[in-house]
Amino acid sequence: MEIFCLQRRRTLLAVLISFPTIAHAHSYKLGDIAVGHAWALPTQSVDGQLFFPMVNNGKEVDALVAARSSICTEIELRRNNRYDDPPLDQMALEPGRPVPMRPTARHLRLIGLTKPLAPGDNFTVILDFLNAGEVEIEAHVEVAPGN
Repeated sequence: MEIFCLQRRRTLLAVLISFPTIAHAHSYKLGDIAVGHAWALPTQSVDGQLFFPMVNNGKEVDALVAARSSICTEIELRRNNRYDDPPLDQMALEPGRPVPMRPTARHLRLIGLTKPLAPGDNFTVILDFLNAGEVEIEAHVEVAPGN
């Protein structure tokens, strides 16, 4: 019985230790800019939405100015999900202020998807920041947010 409990504790410890590694695998850093877990909802149309948190850990303002991916023809920076609102020219990143994204609020609109996004799919996106430059991230298609 004691051996079984010891094995259980070791297994639990191994799982708990691996969580930071798993979380780190879906986080990205480019200079002072940190980008968290990127996720998209499954789609049945030619457009989709991409979400991820960002924070500027530096002392100077930066901004997300563009994004691109091979899975769509265009990516727009959006303030909300209203189609009649124009896209943003940039998403400002004030020092120390997290920039969250979520459905119905700030997000990236994926226009002209080459195929519908299904749960379990992954795709890459290149984010272009005004000062920090470019970083390639991996996005995960999930039914519910994974962050």
